[in-house]
Parts: sequence; C-alpha cells; structure tokens
Amino acid sequence: MMADRVLGSPNACSETFAVVGARGKTSVAHALAQVLAVELPCGVIATVGYGFPGDLKTTGDRDVRSLEATLEGLCSRGARAVAIEVSFDALVRARAEDVHFSHALFTGLDGVDLGETCAPSESPAIVEAVLRLFRSPGLKWAVLNLSDPFSKTILSVLPVGVGVAGFVADPTAEPPDDDLLAACDICIRARSIAPMPRGLRLRVACETRDACSEADLAVGLIGAFNAANLLAVMAVLLARGLPLERAARESSRIQGVPGRMECFGDARTPLIVVDEARTPAALETALVNLRKHRPRRIFTVFGCAGERDPAIRPVMGAIAERLSDEVILADDNPRGECGETIVADILAGVVDPSRVRVRRRRALAIRTAIALAGIGDAVLVAGKGHETIQEMGELKVRFSDRAQVVEALREWQEGRR
Repeated sequence: MMADRVLGSPNACSETFAVVGARGKTSVAHALAQVLAVELPCGVIATVGYGFPGDLKTTGDRDVRSLEATLEGLCSRGARAVAIEVSFDALVRARAEDVHFSHALFTGLDGVDLGETCAPSESPAIVEAVLRLFRSPGLKWAVLNLSDPFSKTILSVLPVGVGVAGFVADPTAEPPDDDLLAACDICIRARSIAPMPRGLRLRVACETRDACSEADLAVGLIGAFNAANLLAVMAVLLARGLPLERAARESSRIQGVPGRMECFGDARTPLIVVDEARTPAALETALVNLRKHRPRRIFTVFGCAGERDPAIRPVMGAIAERLSDEVILADDNPRGECGETIVADILAGVVDPSRVRVRRRRALAIRTAIALAGIGDAVLVAGKGHETIQEMGELKVRFSDRAQVVEALREWQEGRR
C-alpha cells in the first residue's frame, strides 16, 4: 500500500490482467499484450522480461515495490493495459496484493498436484492465495479453464457481479456440465485442432447466454498445447466485447514467446524452433509436439547444465535419440563441471551413438544442425531459450541461441543462392 501511495497508483487507470496457473502463464501474458496492442498499448510483466512485445527487458525476482515501479514505468511509456504473469509464490507472499486487477485468468493446473509443486504444508496457502486473487476488489472478469476441476472452486468464491468467461481447449473432452455452463457468461471451445507445417488451424465455437457462433483461425504457433493459451486469450477478447470473428482474426496474428517453442525461418528454409526445454519431460513434450507438425526429419541440438542433477542426462539422451532423426550435443552452461563428463553422461543413455554428433561449441552445433537440414526438415535448439549468457567455469559470456539461429539461417540461405 505504501508503494501504491508513493508512486501514485500508477495502475489505477489501466486494464490489468493477472495470469495464474501451473502452465502457460508467460505465453498467455505475452499473447494478450500482442493482441490488445491493436486497440490500446499493452505492456507485459513475465518471466521472459517486462516491457512491450518485441522490446522486453530482462527481469529478476520482484517485490511489491519493484512491481509498482515497473507498472509506473510502463504507464509513463504509454501503456493503457498490462498483462502480468503471477506465480503461486507471488500470490502467497502477497507481492501483487494491491495491484488493481480488472481480469484474472486461470490457465489450469494441467494435472499437476499442488503438493508436487511445493511443500505439502504450502499447498493450502497456495489454494487460498489463488482464491483471494479471484476475490480481489474491483475484479470485473474471471477467465477460467473449464477443463480443470479447480475452476469450480474458483466459481464458488467469485463475488456477485464478476463476469465469467470459460474456455475448453480439448476437442475430444466432454462438454462442461450444465451447472458450469450456467455460471459462464461466455464459453469458447475448440471444435478441432489441426497441426500445419508451421502452425495450427482451429475451429472454435462461442456460446453466450443469447447466441452461439463459430469461426476458423490459423496461427503460427507450434504445439497443440498452445491451443489452450490461444483460447484463454480469445476468452479475454470476447469478455471485452469483441465478436468471435474479430477475436479470431486478431488472435491469428499471435507470435510465440521469445525462446518458448519460438519459430524461425519460412517456407523456403528449414523450420527452426528454439525452446527452453532443459528437463526430460520438457524435451519430450517439445519433440512430440514438433513431430505432430510432420517435418521430414528432426535434428535436435541440446546439452545438459553443469553442477545440476546428473541423473537426468542419460534420460534426456534416450529421449532425444528416440524422438529425433539426428542429435547434436552441445555445451549448455557447463559451469565448473567438465563438459566431456556431461557429454559422456548423456551418451550413456544412447543406444546408437552413430546418430549422435558431439559439437561442444554451441554456436558450431547450431550451425551444424541447420546446415544438415533441408526444406521440410525441423531443427529443435533446446535448453537455453531466451537466455543470453553461457556459464563456463568462472566465465559468463554473452550467448543467445536465438541470435545464433538467425545468423545460421542467413548463412543457410546464402549457401543455396
């Protein structure tokens, strides 16, 4: 409250969107800022940085004062709306307690038990903190993932007068029960989701208390999991009064978050995807989703961090071999650990070493993979995502997978002229 008073309630004149859940927070916040920019300047505060889409500054751990200061800075740069990724930890610590949210979005727990993401003693505190968000004074809309059972709990505590926009991203899921639908002013559902070589094609249906309509849209996002993020954003647009056709048109322009299944190249080049996947589950998710877009071959560039859990290294090696056509191993923040040891640990999980190349210099590994790829192929560069530092021993050098990919693609195109 003191920060709010000292900085003059910088967010009081803005539409402010809180995005909370176990998955998709960064993607939804970033996408919201993109689509709202057509109508009003919208800033974003998320894990990948803060600012405006295409002009983000990196961010660290934030307390209440710095959040208020960031909001004040965005408003002074012309922002009339802000989308904020709100973690469970931030809610429990009341770091966003006095931000005046107009919309609260729940992306879902995605099958994750809160007890698995925190100490068992903290789970009740997280539940209460999430519910407290949806009881915030002045909240106008709650946007809920109706496929998640926790949405019913949220509905039970919503103050009278708060609008409800629900979304269902799984076309094969059973329709929400009558009580759940009755609680929604708006409900948007995916009728179908079809992967394309470089994106997704969706058919969506919107039901309100008075009407039902359908629309098609194609968007340049890789991975069927992005459908849920897309529908969450569309639910916000519908809650703000846009008709379904326009909401679909605006949403079709959404681009990926920097370093989160971010696509590079065009129809005349290989598809290059940069993702932060650095765990076995994340690497498998990225490769499985990439394979659904039917590339001719998949080349995977990855490594494992030094001074971190060595047990995951052979597991990731096995996953990359099983789901890729060829694997190129590279350094990924070896820190004080021997890079050769890390590579050996990864190779211990590989059945056929002939399908694996070792190029510890990461820039060379990226160039090798892209040089080997042709039109119709895909290259996944996994591990660092939007990071811009490579940690090697006591050295911290500037390094960006995204910048290396852009340069390597330019070389690929020049070499084929």
